[in-house]
Amino acid sequence: MTPLRYVELEAGFGCYVPQSTSGDTAEIGFIHDEIFRDNCYLRDGITLHDDAVVVDAGANVGLFSLFVKTRYPRARVLAIEPMPATYAALEANLARPGCDGVTPLRAALGARAEGEVAFTYFEDVPGNSTRYPELKADVGRLPGTAAEREYRERIFATAHEVRMPVEPLSAVLARTGFTGAVDLLKIDVEGAEADVLAGIDDADWPRVRQVVLETQHDGPRIRDLLAARGFTVTAERPGGVLAGLGTETVRAWR
Repeated sequence: MTPLRYVELEAGFGCYVPQSTSGDTAEIGFIHDEIFRDNCYLRDGITLHDDAVVVDAGANVGLFSLFVKTRYPRARVLAIEPMPATYAALEANLARPGCDGVTPLRAALGARAEGEVAFTYFEDVPGNSTRYPELKADVGRLPGTAAEREYRERIFATAHEVRMPVEPLSAVLARTGFTGAVDLLKIDVEGAEADVLAGIDDADWPRVRQVVLETQHDGPRIRDLLAARGFTVTAERPGGVLAGLGTETVRAWR
């Protein structure tokens, strides 16, 4: 059984996270603030309704799925997370009252079906786990004090490989019974965003009403792809130190 730790994030609300050797919880606090305080997904043209269907691709420990259910209790959510330790925390968090209608699924998404694929799991920052660990090298080049640079180096040093098959999103939707409209496809998969979009069959694209995702380096290509599919597309880039990563949040709707 994967060891988990409960972290209090605000008065009366917390979540389970995978236990790590260092016990560092800075990442989950950052994710919580992005979702619950800054409302990073449901704004700037992205909206939901009471009976919405949401696909949470890269669900991590489930904070966005919980956010959706607190605001839209009748919503259906497919919460997809590949990393075993993170998925254990996701299941624990979705076992709380009010999560009826949320389907957790351990799966890795990609452009096509593949056999055993290597992923890198970062113990201290599991939300950064990725199929493309080379992207994380950019974090080490960010400006900052010596202590800040040492901290970044340390949290990305606790890594190990996880191997699992990859599936296209259309195949996952079919086998889980999510065959109707997808009111929101949220993607946060640490470098594989274009792969996830490529895994949507032409016949399934009309079902997707809105997309919101975070990407690093692939922004122009993704924006062009979504525009070609008939979406109105906007992009938001972070300020401060994160601007150096080439990260942007892409929002698309029709």
